[in-house]
Amino acid sequence: MAKIYVAITGGIGSGKSLVLQFLREMKFPVFSCDELYKQVIVSKEYIEKIEKLFPNAIKAGQIDRAKLSEIVFSDEEKRKQLNSLAHPLIMDLLLQNMKEAEGDIAFAEVPLLFEGNFENLFDNVIYITRERSQRVAAILQRDNISIEEAEKRIASQFDGTTEEGQKRLKNCNAKIIFNDKSKEELKIEIFEIISHL
Repeated sequence: MAKIYVAITGGIGSGKSLVLQFLREMKFPVFSCDELYKQVIVSKEYIEKIEKLFPNAIKAGQIDRAKLSEIVFSDEEKRKQLNSLAHPLIMDLLLQNMKEAEGDIAFAEVPLLFEGNFENLFDNVIYITRERSQRVAAILQRDNISIEEAEKRIASQFDGTTEEGQKRLKNCNAKIIFNDKSKEELKIEIFEIISHL
């Protein structure tokens, strides 16, 4: 039987980290694009490419992630440039890790799954969503940024509530989880979804 690749996605502040925590507790192999990006950004070749595109985001030969975020979240064109550079490297590393993982199912947190048109690389997609005000509160608590900055980041991401968003979720047969429950209820819902994959 071929290994099942499952992508976990959802906007910033939707609760993906909690879902990953539950999956790890259930002893499934779980990978994160954000964690793999930390490997990518320290490579010499990547730093050189970033320096060419975003010279202000380099300090003492290293990428200043806060500065880079500030640049790309305020300029759509620059965000696209960064994504076209980073995403292929991250996805190659991710798929390699999933392939090498033990067991017949592997999970990956892919925050920009739809933005990068990567949904077809996976057998199943689990989309986490949450009420917008709760997302903003979660981002403020975690990232120490302004409400305006949090709203800007939410607005820059895939929105599953739009007509286009709903169509894309339907096309990849995504399982949608509304993160408006207790942790225990959320855990049970995740377990039920996994048992039917």
